[in-house]
Amino acid sequence: MSTYIGKRLRLGHIFRKSTGKTVIIAVDHGRRYGPIQGLVRFRETIEKVLDADIDALLMTPAMVEHVYDLVEGRVGIIARIDGTGTRRGPDETDDRLIASVDRALKVGADAVAIMVYLGCEREVELLEKMGIVADVCYDYGMPLVVEAIPREPYLKEPNSVENIAYAARICAEYGADVIKTSYAGSPEEYRYVIESVPVPIVIRGGAKVENTFEFLKTIENAIKSGARGVAIGRNVFQYKDPTKMAQALCEIVHKGASAKDAYALLE
Repeated sequence: MSTYIGKRLRLGHIFRKSTGKTVIIAVDHGRRYGPIQGLVRFRETIEKVLDADIDALLMTPAMVEHVYDLVEGRVGIIARIDGTGTRRGPDETDDRLIASVDRALKVGADAVAIMVYLGCEREVELLEKMGIVADVCYDYGMPLVVEAIPREPYLKEPNSVENIAYAARICAEYGADVIKTSYAGSPEEYRYVIESVPVPIVIRGGAKVENTFEFLKTIENAIKSGARGVAIGRNVFQYKDPTKMAQALCEIVHKGASAKDAYALLE
């Protein structure tokens, strides 16, 4: 019972009680990409997104130590504890642990996050990693956020609604408390994913897009389908005004704003 209480209290630092939803800004990209645009001056970026009404930040435990004074008492923290699959390395899907649940607790994290690529050559190792981390999280009462990514070669249409549901459901079966994954199709089609997975789904942003309105429309549709929020990185911190983009997401997720109204905030 105590571990259940711990998870509920920590998830309450991430999901807003008034709406049951969350806006997470992901700034953990340095572990994979190095100093990419928008994260070169890390503290400056954190200050900008904190000016919006966001709920949580996703970063590595090491980077929490560089900005704890900024985030203290303001937002929840999700600690990314894997990341060996770098963009310039031999295999992006070879995402092994880089930190422990224990370390995440020591830096004050409210949850930990890991990547799982379903359908890739390393699927077995990634699933084993998830099972081990889920057990440790259970013992500590620490919520586990799993980024569930369908991949080739074994999932031929990785961005289909069916394969997203497949990946997300498997991660829930292993003990994920929250699934971060992609959005596809229409709100009616994506509802199959929501109904197939017994834990909250939050939508990942992926690579920076050029059409800002279409990006916001995707988020609007995802929330309409029943998604419980977003976990967006590059489409926020690489936008010309990260504060405004983060706030636009908050308007859609927490206030039910349309993409059109949210886009007007950016103008």
